[in-house]
Amino acid sequence: MDSAAERVAVLLLAFGRRGATGDHSVSDLARAVGRERSQVSRMLQALSRGGLVEQDSQTKRYRLSWDMLVLAAGAGDSSLLRAARPVLRALVARTGEVALLSVQRGNRSLTVLREESNQSLRAGGWVGRSSPLHCTASGRALLFDTDDDLVAELVAEDLTTPISGLSAPRTLEEVLERLRSERDRGYSMASEEVEIGLTSVGVPLRTPAGGLVGVINVSGPTSRMINRLDDAARRLRAAATAIENTLGRMPDGNGPGRSS
Repeated sequence: MDSAAERVAVLLLAFGRRGATGDHSVSDLARAVGRERSQVSRMLQALSRGGLVEQDSQTKRYRLSWDMLVLAAGAGDSSLLRAARPVLRALVARTGEVALLSVQRGNRSLTVLREESNQSLRAGGWVGRSSPLHCTASGRALLFDTDDDLVAELVAEDLTTPISGLSAPRTLEEVLERLRSERDRGYSMASEEVEIGLTSVGVPLRTPAGGLVGVINVSGPTSRMINRLDDAARRLRAAATAIENTLGRMPDGNGPGRSS
């Protein structure tokens, strides 16, 4: 039987899966965590008293509080974030597109850092948002070191979920075929897969020991990106090398301390 702390943790994580900065109804959150509405309502009231969530006085919908968002911003692998932030900013300056850092969390790609130019159109992905592995550039790049059997387990659930982009792979065979091609060329590319009008390119990040610890990608409107894929990949590889070199100079000599 799960504890009260586990139930609270599951509820807070549901905010992230549904968009960490959005407002959510009690009913939506109850469905997301598989609990009775009355039980979730009581949990949310307790979290609100504790300052972790806020309720809109008019819509009665809930959002994560600023205190919670600030706390979350300091979580995770600080060495990876420190190494990546200035490099992503430089990448944005050179490409004019959104640059993201993502890590794998279970069967999802989780965005942990986003840099954006003032002139770029807003693209999909923000800090705290999780995305499917099979139909995003970050997700497939995170699978570069994963064997086919584990890929099948990780993408099984999302393959049965409707995707807005018409170009998303619909079967495991299509996912594996795209992965094989992307591994060979060293970068992933998702165009019109998770969002119509959006194209992204992703490149893995590795520790000095070779472990895959994350992915950086650039995302932008397909009209701008589609003829710049090779250039985007080249800039991403250079950015990945810069981040990896910084990680290699950190005191423990193994970067983020993970060797997945």
